[in-house]
Amino acid sequence: MQRDKTTRLQTRPVAWMLGLACAFCAFQGVLLATLPQKAEETAAPAGKNRNANRSDPKRVMGITKSDCKKCHPSEVTHWMKTVHSQSSELRLYKFEGNTEKYAKALGVTQDQLLADSTCATCHATKAIVNNVTKVIASVSCESCHGAAGGEDGWLNRHQSYHASMPIPRAQETAEHREQRIKAIDAAGMIRSDNIYEQAKSCYGCHIIGEEKLVAAGHKAASAFEFVSWSSGEVRHNFFVDKTKNADAPTLWAERTGSNVENRRRVKFVVGTLVKLEMALRHRAKAKNPAVIPQFSAVAAASSGQLAQINGLAGTPETQAAVVLATPLLGMLFAPPQPTDAKTFGDIADKFAEQARKFAKTHDGSKLKGLDALIKLRAPHFSQQYKTKNP
Repeated sequence: MQRDKTTRLQTRPVAWMLGLACAFCAFQGVLLATLPQKAEETAAPAGKNRNANRSDPKRVMGITKSDCKKCHPSEVTHWMKTVHSQSSELRLYKFEGNTEKYAKALGVTQDQLLADSTCATCHATKAIVNNVTKVIASVSCESCHGAAGGEDGWLNRHQSYHASMPIPRAQETAEHREQRIKAIDAAGMIRSDNIYEQAKSCYGCHIIGEEKLVAAGHKAASAFEFVSWSSGEVRHNFFVDKTKNADAPTLWAERTGSNVENRRRVKFVVGTLVKLEMALRHRAKAKNPAVIPQFSAVAAASSGQLAQINGLAGTPETQAAVVLATPLLGMLFAPPQPTDAKTFGDIADKFAEQARKFAKTHDGSKLKGLDALIKLRAPHFSQQYKTKNP
């Protein structure tokens, strides 16, 4: 299949400059847009009810309008080495092998793979091009951090440190920062500070909810683990020092005075809760008896890890979550029931509530009991990455 010129140019690695944007722009003193004084005036309707696992193609800016390399050159350079940056080339353009197999199972044609397909949702970045949804890049900034465009989008707001003039980040007032954060959260940005939304964005693709796809042989879940994967190949923490890829977001560390160990502990707990939540959401919708055990196995394994966490460093949130998880094993692997959507959906909502509470309440400093368990999970690097970057 021949790619059209626009798509071909936009998806080549040399042009993929969107990158994996950090939560805040490193280009100090440049004001691309202003923030209204009242944060509630900036709240985007789409942002208030956003789905953290999807980027709305109508709001995706794409590489021709959003030039993240200007503010995040080191992040972009690192991203271009990752499998994320190559995903559409590896999985969508070659209509053969598993790609062809899974596409046919979904009733997706070769042309549709590069349009508004389920496959492109996770293996690419989709945007509206000439009134048509198309793949414009692989897994890029907006795939992970949310669609940035629109008059009420987050791209310009996240780097504007004053309401009416360009100033360095260090001179931003606490009041303005609070307003800015509310505005970009409402606009749909998934910031590195927001560990719950960050984890949910990752698991939105690393746990597959499409039954036809799983029935065709696609794994219901990859080997993804939030701490180890985000500490490895996809790590991109260059804000303070553009020459060093730090083990935790440097702006977060500078602002909070916390450390890598604390952050990993929080991510480990939140990641476990989110993985359980997402598996249950898929279990709630499952109708195929042959697929249900796969979603259920992910949920059961996460439930077991949750029990370990609670035993080593219990908190009110993990204790509440364990109580929720206790009756699950008796229901997870049962044949589909008419009440599954409500039963598992309601429990998933409660796990989400505990995950949010935990992320908001705990800084990790009192969770040292988890360190031995976390250390068993080494930073993850794909074989493709290790081959190209020995």
